[in-house]
Amino acid sequence: MANFRTIQYAIELDTGLIISKVRDQLLIPVLDFENMKPENNFQTNYDLQVFPLNTLVGIWHCYKWTKKIPKEIKNLHRIAWGMKPLK
Repeated sequence: MANFRTIQYAIELDTGLIISKVRDQLLIPVLDFENMKPENNFQTNYDLQVFPLNTLVGIWHCYKWTKKIPKEIKNLHRIAWGMKPLK
């Protein structure tokens, strides 16, 4: 089989943050605490980081798996996975 990868998306039910899954890896937004400072009104920024699938053991039920994700967010995940963005 060719280098075919399918992305699956999920919404974390408590926070609304979106993760994605490709094969046995997850892409999870991680809050950048270090750059939350009074100078920038404690602005929140998230970095997408790769984790193994077993990261969700015991909390799988906290996520709703869906295809209904805004294209802008899908493209952030696609680029992070090394895929072309959607048009």
